Amino acid sequence: MGNLNSLDWAIIIAYNVLSLVVGILMTRRAHKSTEEYFLAGRALPWWIAGTSMVATSFSCDTPLYVTKLVRTMGIYENWQWWCFGIGSLFATFFLAPLWRRAKVLTDVELTQVRYGGGKASRLLRVFRGLWLALPINVIVLGWIILAMYKITNVALGWDKPFAIFVFTGLASFYTLLSGMWGVALTDLVQYAIAQIGAIILAVFAVDKVGGLAALKEGAMKAVSNDNLLRMAPAPGHGGFFSGDFWTPAFTGFMTYIAVTWWANVNSDGGGKVIQRQNSCKNEQHALLATLWYSLTNLAFRTWPWVIAALATLILYPTIADPEMAYPKLMMDILPFGFKGLMIASLLAAFMSSTSTHLNWGASYLVHDVYRSYLVKNRKEHHYLWMSKVATVLVVAGAALAAWWTDSVTDAFKFVIAFGAGTGPVYVLRWFWWRINAWSEISAMIASSVLTLALLNVDLSYGARLLIITFGSMLVWVAVTYLTKPAPMDALAEFYRRTRPVGVWGAVRQWMRAHGQVIPKPEKISTPLWGFAWGMALVFGLTLGIGYQLLLNPTLAVVGYVVSAIGLVGLWKAGFLKTK
Repeated sequence: MGNLNSLDWAIIIAYNVLSLVVGILMTRRAHKSTEEYFLAGRALPWWIAGTSMVATSFSCDTPLYVTKLVRTMGIYENWQWWCFGIGSLFATFFLAPLWRRAKVLTDVELTQVRYGGGKASRLLRVFRGLWLALPINVIVLGWIILAMYKITNVALGWDKPFAIFVFTGLASFYTLLSGMWGVALTDLVQYAIAQIGAIILAVFAVDKVGGLAALKEGAMKAVSNDNLLRMAPAPGHGGFFSGDFWTPAFTGFMTYIAVTWWANVNSDGGGKVIQRQNSCKNEQHALLATLWYSLTNLAFRTWPWVIAALATLILYPTIADPEMAYPKLMMDILPFGFKGLMIASLLAAFMSSTSTHLNWGASYLVHDVYRSYLVKNRKEHHYLWMSKVATVLVVAGAALAAWWTDSVTDAFKFVIAFGAGTGPVYVLRWFWWRINAWSEISAMIASSVLTLALLNVDLSYGARLLIITFGSMLVWVAVTYLTKPAPMDALAEFYRRTRPVGVWGAVRQWMRAHGQVIPKPEKISTPLWGFAWGMALVFGLTLGIGYQLLLNPTLAVVGYVVSAIGLVGLWKAGFLKTK
């Protein structure tokens, strides 16, 4: 513990006391009902909900993950997660209002709203609730805890068992106290602290290597990688259809931007984002919250980590575990006081992510499994207590996952692959009436089986994702046509409630034949324009900032102009107004 002095410890303790106070203040409100505990009473304004989305994604594992991507592949490999910005913008304009209109407590509850109360939809709700709450959620929590262990191992010398015990205890105690209100409100502070900490480290790193020009030159000299500073990798030599053209780097990049964003398990927004959309005051606040998340998540979070990662190439050209370069940089170059602030910022990032995952995972276990099928019609007090039991269960699973996980990056890639074939079904169920419960079940099974089958096969990551995505698609498309559609009365009720665009002619025809009022859907051009303007705003700003930091003023100006055009387009189209 000699790496820190009394000022560092004072800052770390002050942060923990602040988080605890907010949790205690929110305890009474959070325990009024399960809706208050899991959705903050559906009363959050867009700026709290959106910042909470960002804070949840801003975990302590992400800078370690980004550092490894930059060190081993180059800046372009960040498209492995930048591509999800395309998906979140799609979800912003096409799906956020629909999720809020659906008025579900969890995204899994939508299965019975969409497919009715038959055997298949009941099976799907339990299966998907368990699938998301335990394997998916637990693995994600495991790598977050692993990242915090790696940080404290360098900073404080803590061993793995002790770090797992401390951090699972902190996260579970805080989440049990405050529910979604406490999670969302402390996320505001946690995001600010985490972002400031990342920027401070990047500034010290640039100063340490002699400025941005020295950073750029030194990083290129440190590794023999022509793609290191590129925003996109160059293809290989030869024609478009030749094997030489499709290098592993270029294949992966094209897979990310053309397939991964719509094929992954979070293509419809993802449970954590959807939970906050459903916590918003109304559908316009849900849209604005997701737009703010999309912008902040990419444009503001990315570059402090990338700059720090490039500095590590100069300062530590060889290191056994690339993920450890980030915490080593932090402890080596920051003065006392700033070290404490940096550790507090990473602890804030850790707490914001783990509290969300625990609250979110417990919501599936209690609302979609326990309350719906095992123990019905009990008082709210009973389900609130079971929510705490479920939280402890998820914590225990996360601790085991952290113990067995060695690489944050490998765990991240495994989860993306594990759900790579499910995304199209989650999106299409909003736009095509023929998708049914068996479509979802078969997609989840096929994606999981293919991921495990290819685990030890010698393939590039991009090729692996393509096989899982399109292999799963063959399965669920066949199952969709071989099984019956959802009951028409359930489809009609879903259509009335959410007013989706797309292929719903058969449902409207049935409603007309039965004398039902048919709500007028939005024109598909409205969300399409929003999506286009949003892409310009978010990716123009993200790349503009990057090119400016890499001392390419011409391309930086292009990025900023594109971003400004997107902002004006959104404003004129009325997307930025609140209701």
